[in-house]
Amino acid sequence: MIHSWFGVRWDLGALAIPLILVLTLIAANSTALTGITPTGSLSKIPQFLFGTLHPRHAPTNLMTALMCTEVASNASNLLMDIKPGYMLGAKPRQQAIGHCIGIVAGALASTPLFYLLFLSEYRPGGNLMESMVTDQFGFPSALQWKGVSDLVAAVFSEGKSPIPESAIWAMAIAAGVGLVMELVRMASRGKFPLSALAIGLGVVIPPESTIAMFAGAGFFWLMRRRYESRPGTRGQLLWIDTQEPVCAGMIAGAALIGITDVLVRVFLL
Repeated sequence: MIHSWFGVRWDLGALAIPLILVLTLIAANSTALTGITPTGSLSKIPQFLFGTLHPRHAPTNLMTALMCTEVASNASNLLMDIKPGYMLGAKPRQQAIGHCIGIVAGALASTPLFYLLFLSEYRPGGNLMESMVTDQFGFPSALQWKGVSDLVAAVFSEGKSPIPESAIWAMAIAAGVGLVMELVRMASRGKFPLSALAIGLGVVIPPESTIAMFAGAGFFWLMRRRYESRPGTRGQLLWIDTQEPVCAGMIAGAALIGITDVLVRVFLL
């Protein structure tokens, strides 16, 4: 499909498959340890790799990276569903049925909404990027992918690097520190208190998300210290026994409020 639609060479498309397996293992490990799937960071690995192999063809690094990150992210995100499903009493077969319902419902709801929000003023032959990227919708992730693609083309086809030397040194130092921390963790059999993965995610994700997760974890830690030795109380029922559903409800509620906020701003204000 990527050869037919985007002109990606057959051999490079096939080469993406073993890379998918490796990146999926990394993503699943991250999801299991931290609850976050680093799709944005992982996407840069195939972008640079395939950009090196075929630098003058931007769809090659974009589409192969898309293949790798989509499979890795979806496989890893399933881990987030299995545990809450078991906690709520859903068997794997019931969870599979729920996923099928979600796929159909999500496609029916998101596709027309996407066209209404982002493609209502687009005309065939026009500039798709200019139609979608506006003051209301910044699409930072899409622009980041485009920026990396342009960077790969500049580095490997034009022979010049727009990356400052300090950024290259920073990446090398971070890679070295992360490798040392992981080796120490393995040597100590998991007793090393610092996680290179968690620190790396803390650098990549927005500060407000890091602060919110830290505050939430601290709050539930305090509640557990307070109510753990008081079985049967309302506090233990709410803050210990049902903390996962409470957190899941807050996350889902925030997402729904965000979508509603966008719809109100676009169509009413």
